[in-house]
Amino acid sequence: MKNKLINDLFGKELIHAMKEMLEEFKRLKFDDRQIEKAMKNINESVRVGLYLMALEKNYDEIAYKINVANKRINITRKEKFIEAYEKGEANKYLSILGKGDKISLMSDLGIDVDLKERALLSKVEKDYFTIISNSIMEDQKVDKRDGIDQFVKYKKED
Repeated sequence: MKNKLINDLFGKELIHAMKEMLEEFKRLKFDDRQIEKAMKNINESVRVGLYLMALEKNYDEIAYKINVANKRINITRKEKFIEAYEKGEANKYLSILGKGDKISLMSDLGIDVDLKERALLSKVEKDYFTIISNSIMEDQKVDKRDGIDQFVKYKKED
């Protein structure tokens, strides 16, 4: 990709793998369902990267199909979280998601609100918020230095 920030964010190996996947989608004329199946276990930041890469290469039809597939994947993720919550297995489900996916899930659930609006959430929505927030904080304990180091490196390059 020509975008330096995206190249730095994903790294050469991941960018190469993303390019290969994108070329496969194009070469094999994947429809949005096939793209969805291929991307369903990929974290959302990479899925968005694939979309941006498709736009950059002027693969408009593929970009559209990736966008449609990504929306369906997010809907499925939301439904699976709610189902896991109802079974008392929300933490188990969240353990397979990265921080970015969890933050996006909060948005999909409509619970990424400020403190004042949080008071207006239903009891279940407050539970969702607490469970997902706690999971994100646990993730942060594991990789807190990486986030700081990435920021410091970025600022030094300015």
